[in-house]
Amino acid sequence: MIKAILFDFGYTITSGFKNRDKKINKILAPFGLNWRKLLPLWRNLYILRSAGKIKSDKELEFLMRRITKKEIPVKKIIEFTIENHFIPKENVEIIKKLKKEYKIGILSNNVQGWVMPILKNYKINDLFDVVIISSKIGARKPDGVIYYEALKKLSIRADQAVFIADELSEDLVAATGLRMRTIWLKNKKKGWWRKNDEKVLKIYKPDAIIKSLREVASVVKNLKNHEN
Repeated sequence: MIKAILFDFGYTITSGFKNRDKKINKILAPFGLNWRKLLPLWRNLYILRSAGKIKSDKELEFLMRRITKKEIPVKKIIEFTIENHFIPKENVEIIKKLKKEYKIGILSNNVQGWVMPILKNYKINDLFDVVIISSKIGARKPDGVIYYEALKKLSIRADQAVFIADELSEDLVAATGLRMRTIWLKNKKKGWWRKNDEKVLKIYKPDAIIKSLREVASVVKNLKNHEN
C-alpha cells in the first residue's frame, strides 16, 4: 500500500525563479560578466556544493573567486537564489490535500542551507514529514543512500513510496530500481539536468507521466488500485 509521496524540489514543487537572473546580471556587470557566462562554472561548483564536497558557502565563494580571479559576490547570488525561488500557491494547496492521506516528503539534490529558508519564507516547513537534501547526506541522486535516508526517516518500505520528479535519469530510474513507484512531471522547463531524458525514455518508463501536480491525486489513486 502506498503510504508516502516524495517530491523533488526544483521545478517540481517550485516552478523556477522570479527575476533572479536580472538581479544577478546587475551585480556581475562590473566584472565584465553576466549570468549566462558564469553559469557553467557555477553549475559545476553547485553540484559539488550540493553533494557535500564543498562544505560551506564560504568555501564556494573562495573557489569561485580563485578560479575567476574576480571578487564575484557569491553571497549575493545565493541570497537572490533563495529569495527569488517561486512556489506556486496551487502546488502548496495540492500538497496540503495529499497530506491528509499520505506522508509527504522532499527528496532533492540541493543545498540544505538554501532549501530550508525557502520553505520558511513560504511558511510551509511543517507541511513535510521529511526533508532530505543531498548536501546534508553527502550524496546526490541517483546514489541509493539518499533514497534510503528518506525511507528510513518515514519508516516505510520502498514499495510504499511514490516519487515525483521532473528528471528521469538522475531521479526516477534509481527510484524504480529500488522499487519505488515513479511519476515523471513532464513540464515545459528545458534545463541542463534534463538533456538526456528523451534518450532515457527509449529504455525506461516511469509508472506515470503528468504535466501538472493537479494530476497527482488521481494518478496515485490509480496506482493503488493496480497494486497486487
